[in-house]
Amino acid sequence: MADQDLLTYAQDAASRGDDLFTILGTDATASESDIRRAFRRKALTAHPDKAGDAYDPQLYERLERARDVLTTPEARAVYDNGMRALLQKRVEREQMSEKRRRLVEDLERREAEAAKRVRMQGAVVPEVQDMERRAMAARGRAKMEEMRRRREEAEVRERSAAAAAAAAVPPLKPDATVNTTQTQKQTQIPDDGPAPGEQDYDSRIADLEKRLRESQQRKAEKQQRKKEERRAEKKTRKGSPRPRSQSPHLADETTHTQNSHHDHPPAAHAEPQADEDRVSAPAEKTTTTTTTTSIKSETGAGETGAEETPGAPKASDKFASTLARLRAAQAKKEEEKRRSAAA
Repeated sequence: MADQDLLTYAQDAASRGDDLFTILGTDATASESDIRRAFRRKALTAHPDKAGDAYDPQLYERLERARDVLTTPEARAVYDNGMRALLQKRVEREQMSEKRRRLVEDLERREAEAAKRVRMQGAVVPEVQDMERRAMAARGRAKMEEMRRRREEAEVRERSAAAAAAAAVPPLKPDATVNTTQTQKQTQIPDDGPAPGEQDYDSRIADLEKRLRESQQRKAEKQQRKKEERRAEKKTRKGSPRPRSQSPHLADETTHTQNSHHDHPPAAHAEPQADEDRVSAPAEKTTTTTTTTSIKSETGAGETGAEETPGAPKASDKFASTLARLRAAQAKKEEEKRRSAAA
């Protein structure tokens, strides 16, 4: 079986129109033995041992190839088919008109040139592809560098704008109680209604006012009840006079005096008289204290409160001062808000 290289050579020789029989010096009717004898005759003049300095390696190779193609059945069949197609094509061309023949020849010439270019480009394609890859890599690097440069420029612009904005903002006063972040948040809040802090202040103020009114009302009711109780007690005291009371100390002292009289008989009139003086003195003192207490109980509610807790502030004064402080804080907050909005 013939190898693929021999078959390819036979097909190429037929397409070129090479007459292998003429190369060997025989004709198409020669048998295999005739072809071998013809090769030996030609080899006597072309062999390197016989030709000497006139040796032509290409001619000797063509002789060997012609012998192999014509003596191998598969290769000879390929060669014969190709030669028959070529001869038929030549006959058809001769039968054509002159103009059509020129067109066909020109077409075949262009096809041959195109095939030749394809074969030449087949060897150049790897180099071209490598060049294209390098060009694409260079374009990609240039694009990445451009993106990096633009990003750096954008960052520089942002930093410059931030620095300019920071320089344009006026410094805060030392007595300001609101920091920059809170000021910005307050500036961003739409002025649709009172802020939650203001609502808390208003509700607290209203609650304190309500509690103050309730406390004053309870105090007035309590004072009224006390006045009525004191009036009723005074009327009762006027209707039935209160008996003179005697303190426990006075009773003990009287008992002790009586016992002393029983144990020791009076030696003189001066000792009983002294005991009577001692008894009368505490009694007078007790009477004075009771009278003072009654006078105090009959005094008004305002005087009683003053005597019970002298110097202590009233509850109404405490609520009023707390309410005043809350209102002052709210006014201060509104003033700071107006300053922030103006800034």
